[in-house]
Amino acid sequence: MNDQSVLSARDYSRRVQGLIERNRYAQARDELGEALAQHPDDSDLLYGAALVDYLTDKPDDAREALLRVLSREPDHYAGRSLLATLYQESGELPAAETVLIDLLRDYPESGHHYARYAMLMYRTMHLEKAKALAHEALRLDPDDELALIACMMGDLIDGRKGAEQERLAALMGRHPESAGTAHMLITHLVHRGKYRAAKRIAIELLKLNPGSREILELVVELDALSHWSMLLLWPFNRWGWAASVVLWVVTVAVFSGAGKIAPHILGPLNIFLIGYCAYSWIFPPLLKRWLKRRAGI
Repeated sequence: MNDQSVLSARDYSRRVQGLIERNRYAQARDELGEALAQHPDDSDLLYGAALVDYLTDKPDDAREALLRVLSREPDHYAGRSLLATLYQESGELPAAETVLIDLLRDYPESGHHYARYAMLMYRTMHLEKAKALAHEALRLDPDDELALIACMMGDLIDGRKGAEQERLAALMGRHPESAGTAHMLITHLVHRGKYRAAKRIAIELLKLNPGSREILELVVELDALSHWSMLLLWPFNRWGWAASVVLWVVTVAVFSGAGKIAPHILGPLNIFLIGYCAYSWIFPPLLKRWLKRRAGI
């Protein structure tokens, strides 16, 4: 009898895990084929198949295998954890949140899962909740890298810098999902007019990808938006056409009132308005051009 045929499901799982840890996914898949032929309902083997599918960019196959695992063993820890990751990466954030909350209910001392939940809350733009979860994650597990990333992101948003800040780009490099969260955070912060906070996070992304022209241009764009000389244009950068409409209405009202009460100030008001319009049209492109030249773009 072939020695392979007498291996237990646990033995197969150990061998598969060893192959996965060495990034030998093709061999792991072959091993799983033999293992599942003998143990087709083993939850750990099915999870191993899901993990290999996930690591080889086959998320649909991974999800199908995970759902089989959880239909047999609903409390399977690794299966639930990977399913939360799949939901996050496919943009199914409410489903990911449900799985993470269930995991935290069962493992309330897991700092890592608090950190994962914090990163999810950053993605859904619940910033205060994200920061609170991040601090709880770090309290529970001070050595967890994802907890450190989550706390550092909160510090960047709040404008605080610590000794560990220099480690952020390196940590993000070991957790690629955090870079995607950072991109989404930048977009959200820009929409809220928090240009300085967005720039601080973009700079960390640039440290992570120093050769990226796209990220460098993003940093320059945010540098322009957060520059002190652009303060007078903040309402237009923040609210766009809505701010323009408000300015037009206010201008009409002011000119109408001034024409009746103090017509002698209409001339200076006209000069101010023309100067402001010229500033808003001419200065931002010049500032961006100067900042790009300074950055070597």
